[in-house]
Formats: sequence, structure tokens, C-alpha cells
Amino acid sequence: MEPATHLRPLTALAEPDRTPAIIQHLSPLADLLLPTLGGLLGPLVAWLAYRDRGPALDAQGREVLNFRVSVWLYGLIIGVLAFILFSLGLLGGAVGAAAGSDELGALAFLGSFASFFLFFLPVMLVLSIVPFIFMIIGVIRASNGQHYRYPLTIRFLR
Repeated sequence: MEPATHLRPLTALAEPDRTPAIIQHLSPLADLLLPTLGGLLGPLVAWLAYRDRGPALDAQGREVLNFRVSVWLYGLIIGVLAFILFSLGLLGGAVGAAAGSDELGALAFLGSFASFFLFFLPVMLVLSIVPFIFMIIGVIRASNGQHYRYPLTIRFLR
């Protein structure tokens, strides 16, 4: 019985597979055309278009798609946490103001804005720059005929 493709170590990308692999790694740029969904739909379409051409393109397409789903999930979790923290700060400010303590209300209100500017914005900036850097590394590796495994990836598709 032959082992599954995803478990078999893949050697170098063949010359004809390099351009499709580069396209797969660049497919998250569809996010520029369709924000939020383009970063998921681009890799999905690229993987579906090239997966039948061979195990190397199938593996690279799955890798890109898994990475983009992971990044989307990380962004969703961070966004929900930031929304909760921001809302709690606003709620604390409203409760403090209703209790007659203007200083406490103002402090909670300013704390919620500080958490937004000191936590949420830098984290979201990193979450948008780091995947772009990893994408460029993937393109360079594919152009050199090497397979690339994205770090911090949850492998939903195996």
C-alpha cells in the first residue's frame, strides 16, 4: 500500500510546477480585490485549479490555504478579544459615570481606548505584515524549486 501524498516527503518542484506554485503563493493577494474573503478565496481557487496537476502542487496549494485559514482565524480571535476588552472599558466608564465617579468613568473610558491603540492596532498590524512576508518567502522558495511550509499554520487540510 502506497503512503498518502501528504505524508510522503516531497523533493524539489519540477520546472513546469514552479510557475503554478508561485501563483498559489501569490493568490492571497486577491485580498486586495475582495478584502477579508479574497485572502481565503484566492488560495482556495488556486488550489482547486492546480491540485490535479500533481502531488507537489496539491501540497503547496493546501499549505497556502491552511496558512490563510489560520491567519483568518487568528485575526477573528484577536478581533473578538479586542471587542470584548473595548466594550468592558466602555461599560466600566458608563457604570463609573452613573455611580457619580467621573474620575473612575474617565479612567475606564481612556483605558479602553488605550487598549485599542496599544494592543489591538499593533497586533493587527503584525497580523497583516507577517503573512505578507511569509508569502514572499514562499514565492522565493517556489521559484527556486523548493517546497515551503508556512510557520504558525493549523493544518486543516492534510
